[in-house]
Amino acid sequence: MTLANSKLVSEIQTFSSLIGQIEFFSAQKNPLIVAVDGRSASGKSTFGQHLAKFLHAPIVHTDDVAWHHSFFDWYPLLIEHILKPFKAGQAVNWTPESWQTRGREGAIVAPIAPMLIVEGVSASRLELQNWIDYSIWLETDLDVAEKRGLIRDGPEAHDFWFEWQAAERPFLEIDRPWERADLMVDGAPTLEHDQETQFVMLKPSRKTT
Repeated sequence: MTLANSKLVSEIQTFSSLIGQIEFFSAQKNPLIVAVDGRSASGKSTFGQHLAKFLHAPIVHTDDVAWHHSFFDWYPLLIEHILKPFKAGQAVNWTPESWQTRGREGAIVAPIAPMLIVEGVSASRLELQNWIDYSIWLETDLDVAEKRGLIRDGPEAHDFWFEWQAAERPFLEIDRPWERADLMVDGAPTLEHDQETQFVMLKPSRKTT
């Protein structure tokens, strides 16, 4: 599966400049919901955390919504319990049923804020188009992502990794979220940059048909 066009050009950008772009692109929409999407181990979590710091925005991970629920059929829960109340100007404090039944403590929390970041595989999926104001796709080579994922998750998660991939790859091939992305980011950049304040953008960042 090839996601990015080989003619895309790398360019270093700052998170500070991205804040202005998001605010300008999403004018007249408040509060804003920003999706950080990409395949597993593409660098979404790291990018999302850096972005959250600069946006002073809470971040919700789709893995927490999907936990012991479903690989990809969790989006109604995300809409009902997180996106809908946040858009209505309400704080989010939700404990999924799967957490309760399996004894997982805590809750998914997002205080009232101008922006919310939703991070995870399929965070900008088709079913969420009416809720997402700005979508970011992290493009990372499949082999690179696989090596990262197996190292990150450890040998005990080897079987689960390939079970997940058997669901993720066909889902992404059908949904193709990178084609709707407002910004495409290099998840495995070779350009030297300050990862705390900068990222590598792939241009053109916005694709049209």
